[in-house]
Amino acid sequence: MFSRKMIHSPSVKLSFIQRRTPKTLSLMGVSLAVLLLGTGCETTSTSEGGASGASAGANVQLVSDFPEQVVIPTYKLLVEQSKTLKTTVDAFAADANAETLKAAQDAWIETREPWEQSEAFAFGPAESLGYDGDLDDWPVNETDLNGVLGGSDPISAETIQQLQTTQKGFHTIEFLLFGSDNNKTAADFSDREKQFVQQLATAFDKTANDLVVSWSEGIDGNPAYKTILATAGGNENSAYPTSEAALEEILGGIIGCLDEVGNEKIGEPLKAKTTDDLESRFSHSSATDFRNNLIGAQNAYLGKTPKAGTSGASLSAWLAEKDADLDAQVQKELQAAIDAVTAIPAPIEPKISDADALAKMQSAQDAVLTAFTTFESKVLPLVKAG
Repeated sequence: MFSRKMIHSPSVKLSFIQRRTPKTLSLMGVSLAVLLLGTGCETTSTSEGGASGASAGANVQLVSDFPEQVVIPTYKLLVEQSKTLKTTVDAFAADANAETLKAAQDAWIETREPWEQSEAFAFGPAESLGYDGDLDDWPVNETDLNGVLGGSDPISAETIQQLQTTQKGFHTIEFLLFGSDNNKTAADFSDREKQFVQQLATAFDKTANDLVVSWSEGIDGNPAYKTILATAGGNENSAYPTSEAALEEILGGIIGCLDEVGNEKIGEPLKAKTTDDLESRFSHSSATDFRNNLIGAQNAYLGKTPKAGTSGASLSAWLAEKDADLDAQVQKELQAAIDAVTAIPAPIEPKISDADALAKMQSAQDAVLTAFTTFESKVLPLVKAG
């Protein structure tokens, strides 16, 4: 779910999959089937063997609130920013100068924030309907991208649809707007590059809007995913036969995000001591990605989207009822991880071989993996126990 990017070694990818429970893996497959077949979820009664009483009620409220208070508000922020990105790219394509380029670059950075904060819940349509790949596949396939740029065929919406995911989305737009090392000027753009980035931004905006609709209303004959999650434990809900299964999905998103940030996004460049594995290296904003990923994990745990002003029942409150000390530990570790990542000198790209910067990255990785271990070894067993 999270290891679609940054992976260069099959063994690294397997390490997280092997930690996933068979139950969680089967749910991912069933969720895909439910989405593609449009299976309805009409009832909210608890399945046999699921939680009961006060515990079941808390679970149901939590999984019902999560899409409404965390997922959809975050994706709506993404859509607000993607519209601005499209508008500023259109303006740049029409009149390429330093000011319009800076506006488009700033819009890319601002659009990145809600997306990176959504990576703690990249399950459901983001995964099964391919929106994640269309928006954020990495690394950029520069060879085939240069083939498109060097061609003579008109670039249209249909052209973008036929591209690989590694030739579109965030990072191809980033590469075109910022250049290979955050050094591109308006004068460097060919007319074809301007046309291409304009079409990419238009396609990106449509995909972002489709992602929101897939959760809030349903799309292409599929039910709204918020309904699938909210009716966990219903008699007809094969995706989430118990509310604990949905709770485990939410928790798995947080665990997966922490794993990716600690072991991959920070861990891989830390080992290599080069910028090659820094995901947003073209714009020199990889450290900002780290922080936004962790803020997203914190938001998912606390059941809120501060920038949207929404909040609801949370994993934190659920855990506090079972083990208040553990909840306090988790909150402390999440904030410590955010603080440690914030301490990484940004932009990290020009400093990747600097000893002090590497030490800060190591401290950040340690803090992130501390939180990851606590979630996986202490919180997950409580969720699985119901």
